[in-house]
Amino acid sequence: MPSEQPAPTSPPEFGPYRRFLSWLVLGFVSLGSVYMLMSVGVSIYRRRNAVPSGAPVASAASPADLQGCLEELGVVEEALERHLENFHNLLAHYDTDEAQRWSESESFWLGQWKAAGERCRFGERRKGPLAKSWDELGVIYDELKKTEATYTDQLRRFARDQAPRLDQMRERLKAVGRHIGTTGAAPPSGATQP
Repeated sequence: MPSEQPAPTSPPEFGPYRRFLSWLVLGFVSLGSVYMLMSVGVSIYRRRNAVPSGAPVASAASPADLQGCLEELGVVEEALERHLENFHNLLAHYDTDEAQRWSESESFWLGQWKAAGERCRFGERRKGPLAKSWDELGVIYDELKKTEATYTDQLRRFARDQAPRLDQMRERLKAVGRHIGTTGAAPPSGATQP
């Protein structure tokens, strides 16, 4: 019977070093985990809540304030376009995940729109040489919301009234295709199979 040798142990003088190294690794992993969780939380918050891009514009706004609000309204308009373009995915067929993404996109866009309105205060009447430009931006700001509401209403109406018909036609096409496939008939010359 071979003699069992005890597992080698490390010298006792390395004990404090190992303890220090263990605490260092534990601290590093803990800080990294907290940082990752905070990063995810901030990303989710920013995705759901638009943050104003600056301090509110004063009543006596400068040309730089006007330019900043013009650019911010441009960003809001582009975000609206992207949001409305994403609705086409729901028209083909209703998918709860896609509907949830679209709803979150709508919430984010509305947050951006409200943040721009709060910062630039488009509802205030301005005086001075830039008053006409401020009024025009205010009109554009209001029209963006009306456009979003009208477009969304029309698309929801289409989804409610026409999407079921499209689904029925799609199912009927599949049924006809299955029927044609089971009969084994060859397609006429020049026709292609799906």
